Amino acid sequence: MVKIEKLTMPAADMGPLNPMPDIKNVTYIHADYELKPSVREDEKTYMGKGMIETILPYQLQDNYNRDRKMRDFTAVVLENSKLRAVFLPEIGGRLWSLFDKELNRELLYVNPVYQPGNLAIRNGWISGGVEFNVGIKGHTPLTSDPMWCRVDKTEDGEILHLYEYERIRGVVYSISAWLPEDSNTLYVHPKIENKTAKTTPMYWWSNISVPETRHTRVLVPAEDSFLTFYNADHYVVDKATIPTNDGIDVSYPANIPTSRDFFYKIPPQEKKWIAAVEEDGLGLLHCSTRKLMGRKLFLWGQNAGGKNWDDWLSVDGMPKIEIQAGLAHTQLEHIPMEGNTTWEWTEAYTALQGDPAVMHGDYAKAIATVDAYMVDRVGNPDALQFPNGRVLSSELVFRGSDWGNLEEQARGEKISDCFAFPAQDAEDTKLWKELLGGKFTVPAVTDIPKSYVVGDFWLDKLANLPEQNWFSLLHLGVVLYDKADLAGAQKAWEDSLAMTPSPWAYRNLAMLYKNEYGNTEKGKEYILKAFDMLKDNPTLCKEVAQNLLAAGSDAQWLDIYASLPADLQNLGRLRLYKTIALINLDRLEEAAEILNENFFMSDIKEGELSVSHYWFRLYRGLYAKEMGIAYDANDKALAEAADKKYPLPKKQDFRMH
Repeated sequence: MVKIEKLTMPAADMGPLNPMPDIKNVTYIHADYELKPSVREDEKTYMGKGMIETILPYQLQDNYNRDRKMRDFTAVVLENSKLRAVFLPEIGGRLWSLFDKELNRELLYVNPVYQPGNLAIRNGWISGGVEFNVGIKGHTPLTSDPMWCRVDKTEDGEILHLYEYERIRGVVYSISAWLPEDSNTLYVHPKIENKTAKTTPMYWWSNISVPETRHTRVLVPAEDSFLTFYNADHYVVDKATIPTNDGIDVSYPANIPTSRDFFYKIPPQEKKWIAAVEEDGLGLLHCSTRKLMGRKLFLWGQNAGGKNWDDWLSVDGMPKIEIQAGLAHTQLEHIPMEGNTTWEWTEAYTALQGDPAVMHGDYAKAIATVDAYMVDRVGNPDALQFPNGRVLSSELVFRGSDWGNLEEQARGEKISDCFAFPAQDAEDTKLWKELLGGKFTVPAVTDIPKSYVVGDFWLDKLANLPEQNWFSLLHLGVVLYDKADLAGAQKAWEDSLAMTPSPWAYRNLAMLYKNEYGNTEKGKEYILKAFDMLKDNPTLCKEVAQNLLAAGSDAQWLDIYASLPADLQNLGRLRLYKTIALINLDRLEEAAEILNENFFMSDIKEGELSVSHYWFRLYRGLYAKEMGIAYDANDKALAEAADKKYPLPKKQDFRMH
């Protein structure tokens, strides 16, 4: 049975989209990586391949807050006598809850709140449940976006389909779910359709969040894994043995001190599964057909920074880990997907019930026991079948974006063999549908751009307009930038300014000079011109601060900050930038009025060390002043004494290293 319900929970406001195109300013997708000698040449084939340089045409989702209020979410529920599965089409089609009625047990980690955090490639990310990630390293660009949702009545029962068009890779992806009558297993069938003629790099990971306790054990049929951990500016990829590594039983996440990933190397002949089991022998078992070959454990670790991150994304004292399944061994890999092909596989989610003494005893015996249990309960996962019977009726129960419909109009053909994208009256595609007809509406220069497009098709449409205007040239520059034509983008934005000055073209040139050319003085010049035309935009204010600080213009940034309205001055990120300027100017007492145990900023980024870095710089400097000595960043004795007097508060510690 499939039902439509409302799920109510405390929720922060995601806020409006960031109106600025990404000009090499998303550090997550630009993070480098280091391969240790333990990684063999034959294991490197796809590592680092298919990475992107910009999140265009998507816009950042970075205007959320932490002011949670009760909100209703649309929930699509699959339920029978044994299981209840809840999907949330508003949040990337996430499987939010999987409740086993016979055990009276929730099998997933269910986040009690909706709280975005800065962990995804577009920034805003929600923890909990099962997240289905497609296309690009990291969390899918649509992780916090609505998906189309259709329910089919078939000869095999009701089947739920969640689907969308992914704009960077140009593919349609879907998650179909089936809960047979009286079944104790939920079946999920992802599908990726590439109906273009191009080979495109492809990626998929199903990220399954489960609670973490002192006794949680992760079981997987592997003896080796890739190990990924984080340095301040890059990933490090090494190898680790399973279940014991460096004298630690790493099958128990609670034994592992810091945040890291284990990418398990399941031998080719072994079945593809992973499980998390608790002290009582109960837990979650996930298995799949062989297409989904990879398995992974992610954990925040037991140090203060990891625990703080864990709490930051939900509520205090509810730790969780992720057990994951992917198309490759690691998340640094993109697999080439040829044009005009479809990839699909079937996953099974079910409860694990085992003798606690066996589940927490000898690892090899526990693996063999779970393997036999899986075959008895689900069958051989290699032979999992998803129903393909006749559809009796279909009902569209939730609408996604209009981008799939626009793409069909642009291509002049269907982009999916399975799913329809009916037209909608959407603000973000309106301009581009007009352009298909040769029209391009010019707004006021301070009107916020609603969306962007990329690719050869749109480049041709924009370049061949009968008459150019400042707005068409602005977007032409964005398309050229996405194609890595920096000179072409620069010229288009300069031509746009020559026709009509706008804050958007000034801003784009500022970020081009700062982030691509490394010319901070030109970046400062252009960003100030943008600010003169648009003084109340939070994103632009953040970029003003970034440019001025990069150019060493700390006092000028403080003057601008003082001129901002109170709502902007209260933004955590802008307050941090004020703190940095004050520290640079040796106005430490003023900086301490901001950066203290009560400081927070909603958009602190996974792996970001700014808060702890400037805390130590600030309070070690203050301590030196108190002691009447010169501050020396290399004075270990000073650092130790200062840190003892002014310890980094737990709530300010986001160090994952």
